[in-house]
Amino acid sequence: MFIIYLYFSHHETSVLSNEIKLRGEAICNNLATSAEDLLVMKDDLALAKLVYDTKDNNKGVMYSFIIDQNKTIWAHTDVSLINKKYQPPSGLKALHDEPILTQPYTMTDKTDVFEIAVPIMVGKTKIGAAYVAMSQAAIQSAVTQARAGVAFVTIVILLIGISGILILVSIIIGSLGNLTKDIEAIGNGDIDRKIITPRKDEIGRITHAVRVMTKKLKKAREELIEKERMKKEMQIAKEIQQTLLPRSLPQIPGLNIDAYYQSAREVGGDYYDLIEIDKDHFGILISDVAGKGVPGSLVMAMTRSIIQIEALKNTSPHQLLTMVHSTLSKDTPEGLFITMFYVVFDLEENEMRYCCAGHNPAYLYNCKNNILTSLKPEGPPLGISLFDEKTFAEQLIEEKRKLDTDEMLFLYTDGVTEAMNSAKEQFGEERLESIIKEHGSLKPNDLKNFLKTEIEAFTGKEPQSDDITFIILQRVIPDITALQND
Repeated sequence: MFIIYLYFSHHETSVLSNEIKLRGEAICNNLATSAEDLLVMKDDLALAKLVYDTKDNNKGVMYSFIIDQNKTIWAHTDVSLINKKYQPPSGLKALHDEPILTQPYTMTDKTDVFEIAVPIMVGKTKIGAAYVAMSQAAIQSAVTQARAGVAFVTIVILLIGISGILILVSIIIGSLGNLTKDIEAIGNGDIDRKIITPRKDEIGRITHAVRVMTKKLKKAREELIEKERMKKEMQIAKEIQQTLLPRSLPQIPGLNIDAYYQSAREVGGDYYDLIEIDKDHFGILISDVAGKGVPGSLVMAMTRSIIQIEALKNTSPHQLLTMVHSTLSKDTPEGLFITMFYVVFDLEENEMRYCCAGHNPAYLYNCKNNILTSLKPEGPPLGISLFDEKTFAEQLIEEKRKLDTDEMLFLYTDGVTEAMNSAKEQFGEERLESIIKEHGSLKPNDLKNFLKTEIEAFTGKEPQSDDITFIILQRVIPDITALQND
């Protein structure tokens, strides 16, 4: 009842404050509109009549006045202030660019008011301002009445409640004593305790509810133990999956490389790798399993195993992906498939060959010319049994091109572009391309951190909907000193 008492006091104050402020704002808006032409013509008599009418015709208005753009008072219900400069009282801020400004204020006679200010505009030009003060006396009166009513109801309810409690206690105290002991035992961990009562009234129903609660509590404890076991196993799976990703970035003369990976769940279906094939060839791949969680991570692990073995035997992206598809299509469950973008760099020729197996396009950004090129040769996803090895090989296209100095290659999974904010808007390719063009000249580590920050700022507190992975590779002039030392 004390909380209800406080609530009604606050509620009445809030509602009446809003009503008074809304009424005052309407009066002040009307005063500002009526004063536009009069202030332009500097008709001080008409302005004086306007502010007096505003006070006389609207209950609760304590004072009103009009100032020009130089803050000179042209009309005021207190004539002694006319032609003086208006200075906001202590604690109130002046009206600037606000369309309306409402502030609580205590006058010198201790009267609480809301002072409301509205700019007087001619077109888009501010020529002055209108002020109206609305009394808060009605709020105090209404709150006092509400408090008196709640206090009366409180006293009545307390008297009835105490009488009822005294009667009920004498009837049910005996059975409740035994039930209390049973509940205390359950609270101390004795979930197998049997609760028995012959009563069919409310006490009996309570006893039955406690028995049901005990059964559910026992089941919940078992489920909690199982969840903790699963959580621990998932944590172990996450740690294992982390070991499948590159532990460190290779140091290759002429190439700056950085990568980012964040799974949407404990384990994910995204996979990237950086493969030193031989002294003249270097492989980089990024892939996405169509599925998250444990199934996706298992398929990802299987894919990685195949690639780790076969990539060292083959410098052709087309041949490698064809072989990987042939193996996966026999073992991948229905409904799961893998998209992949694989690039092999010829370090001697500064040339890269690449294939795209149903994956997102890669971006090639030329820092000197500010040109962003989308790389997406045709190719079906890996692991779909509908494509036999021959059909897959025919549809998979391999392209090649030079990688010039100060060019940057960006590979990513759809978790980047499909990251969503609270309005269900996606980060999108257009926003990603804009970031690459504006900041593609940064070092890979700096660009990684910038893009990560942009995605986090875009999604806010929305949970991550998909794994996010991207790789940044930038070709630079090799450090001659480092090469000589090597």
